[in-house]
Amino acid sequence: MTEKRIDVLRKRKLPFGVLDVVVFAAVIVLTVVLLVALNRKVGASVEIAYDGTTVTLPLSRDAERDVGGHLTVVIKDGAAYVRESDCKHQTCVHTGKIKRVGQSIVCAQNGVVITVIGESGLAGTVG
Repeated sequence: MTEKRIDVLRKRKLPFGVLDVVVFAAVIVLTVVLLVALNRKVGASVEIAYDGTTVTLPLSRDAERDVGGHLTVVIKDGAAYVRESDCKHQTCVHTGKIKRVGQSIVCAQNGVVITVIGESGLAGTVG
């Protein structure tokens, strides 16, 4: 290092720059988000909303449900997933299994939303 560069570093009031603060803040935010995401509770049931209807099914019981003639929702081993759908992109099928409170599968083309809910969200139609 040149003497000029050393003098510039010595005259700095903070031992780190603005970019260092931004990176540090991003790491903290990412850590908090990951901790929250990993610590979500396993859900008690799954809520299926379509065509103005809401159906609630327990995750504790294996089941298979045709939803509006468009897709098939399977509940097995405490998780729910879409086995097949007649939509174009198959995003709902590729989402995979969901079992934690707040996770959801959305089939936008068919207007179906499948959401995992906890104990307090058990109100609704069971069938």
